[in-house]
Amino acid sequence: MRPLALFLVSLCALTASAAELELKSLGGGEGIAQKRKYGPYVGVSVGESISQDGNVKIGDRKFGLDDSDGAAIFSIEVGKSWKMKKVPLMMSVDVEGTFMSTQLSGKSKDATQPTGGSRLATDTVAYNADMNSLFFNLNGTFALDLYRYRARIGKFAAGFRPYIGAGLGGGQVWYRNATAKSRAQYNGTGTDAASSTPFSVDEFINSWNWYAGLEWTWKDQYSVFFEYRDFHYGDLEELTNFASDGYLVGFRYRY
Repeated sequence: MRPLALFLVSLCALTASAAELELKSLGGGEGIAQKRKYGPYVGVSVGESISQDGNVKIGDRKFGLDDSDGAAIFSIEVGKSWKMKKVPLMMSVDVEGTFMSTQLSGKSKDATQPTGGSRLATDTVAYNADMNSLFFNLNGTFALDLYRYRARIGKFAAGFRPYIGAGLGGGQVWYRNATAKSRAQYNGTGTDAASSTPFSVDEFINSWNWYAGLEWTWKDQYSVFFEYRDFHYGDLEELTNFASDGYLVGFRYRY
C-alpha cells in the first residue's frame, strides 16, 4: 500500500504543479493583451471637411469666405495609452501629422454693383485660391474604457471606446492657383484675364483643435474609429480667424 500511496501523492503533486503552470501561462497571456490594449500605438486616418469660416484680406479690401465642404484631410499619429486603476478611463498622448487641402473663394458684397462714384471697374471684388497645409500637433485624449465590463456586457460591446480630446501645435500653410478678379472682369465687361497671385503667404503658424470620436477594438491590438474634429489656424496676413470642421475615419494598431 505504501508504494501505491506514494505514487498517488506524487501524481497529485505533479497535477497541481501543472495546473499552477497553466494558470501562470494564462495570466501572462492576459498581461500581454493588456499591454497591447493600453500600450504604444500608431494610426492612420482620412476624411473631409464639413464647413469652414474665416476672413480674407487682399490689399486694403476685406472679404468673406465662402463655406466649402469636401476638403481633403489625411492624418498619421504615433502615441501611447495608459489605463487608470480606480476609474474606467484611458488616457492617451500622441504626436499627429495632418495634411489638409481646401479651396478659398469669395466676393465682396458690392461685386455686381455698377461702376461709378467709389466703385471702380479695377477694384478687386472676387478671389479664388487652393490652400494646402501641413500641421504637427501634440494631442491628449480621454476615453471611456468599457473593456473592464466585458463580463457583463459581452466582448463585442466592450470593444467600443468613446473619447474626447484636444491638441496644440503648428505647421506650414501655402497657396496654389491663386487669382483675383476686378469688378469689370467679374461682371463680364472686362477683357483682361484675372490677375494672379493675390496671396503670397507661405509661412509657419500655430494651430489648435478639439475632437470627439468612437473607437472599436478587436483582437486586443487592432481598432477602427470615427472622429469629428474642429481645427483652428493661427492668423495669417491675408487670412484670419480661419476654422474648419470635419470628420475622419481611421485604423489604429497597438503593439
